Amino acid sequence: KFFAVSPAAPAVQGKFALELGAGTGVVGLTLGQSGAERVIVTDNEPELMALMDQNIEANGLTGTVSARLLDWADDKTFLAELPDLVVAADVLYEGDGSLFCRALIQHLAARPGAAAYVANHHNPDRCEATLGFIRSALAGGLRIERLEDESGHALGNLHSGHSGKRFAGAAFKDLGSDAKVACSSVKEARFRPLGLKPIERIQIFRLVHSQTLVARL
Repeated sequence: KFFAVSPAAPAVQGKFALELGAGTGVVGLTLGQSGAERVIVTDNEPELMALMDQNIEANGLTGTVSARLLDWADDKTFLAELPDLVVAADVLYEGDGSLFCRALIQHLAARPGAAAYVANHHNPDRCEATLGFIRSALAGGLRIERLEDESGHALGNLHSGHSGKRFAGAAFKDLGSDAKVACSSVKEARFRPLGLKPIERIQIFRLVHSQTLVARL
């Protein structure tokens, strides 16, 4: 929904996008339908390739979207050409997030306009993978921003009552360079409305190379 309806989403027309840990490829397909020039959806599970190919064909995107194997632990499977956008959804559910972060950094270009967008469901009692990712990203020289409303609530929840208005007033806010502070903010994220189940809570992060920001100033 973020790429399709949020004013804070990047323009994808004419862009080259990569989805990491794509599974069925839903996010990559959305980018292809939204005008991306080229999209590569990837996963490290060989049995998912046929499923992604079927979904690409079913959506009439065979000329825009393609599927390929990419193992976060194997550099030989990484792309040679860096995309404009790197995207991932619900990939931080086990481990310490470092392998995913490594793959993301290796594919994130240090040029103006290049960015990564990562969305993940949030359970404050089971978020070590997300926190490990945050630590690794900051240590790797990335700036991390979170999509929030004017009051600092994380935006991206699946509550049906917010349909159509979910991203009103949305803006990406810098989590800062202190890993302890950033991790605390992520773990203790506030959502609206109150009482959402973990499956309904989603945090959306934007990441860019810090040196890219310096070059813009």
